Amino acid sequence: MARKRLPLLILAAALASLGFVQSAPPSSSTTLRLRGTIEKYESATRVLSVVTSNGTVRFPLAATARIRQGWHQIDASLLEKLSGYRADIRYSESGGHKTVESVHVVGKPKG
Repeated sequence: MARKRLPLLILAAALASLGFVQSAPPSSSTTLRLRGTIEKYESATRVLSVVTSNGTVRFPLAATARIRQGWHQIDASLLEKLSGYRADIRYSESGGHKTVESVHVVGKPKG
């Protein structure tokens, strides 16, 4: 009798584990990266303007965005003083809306 139950238990365990292995549904947002020069930051509206080779891009800055200059974390308000600095921007895009997730200020442009 115990021998008949063993295959059933193994089958039940295998089927139960399939529920945990299923992948999550695809996210509707995509994380992208952009490099450019900080043109300005408007702290009242939390909008960051970055100049790239394709023109100026305006991003709303998420309240949870991580902002660094070099290895140091800085406050978003300091972005106002960093106009002209180069930056790497990671942002999400969902439904045509872009939101900054992180800003890494890497230095002044050459010239």
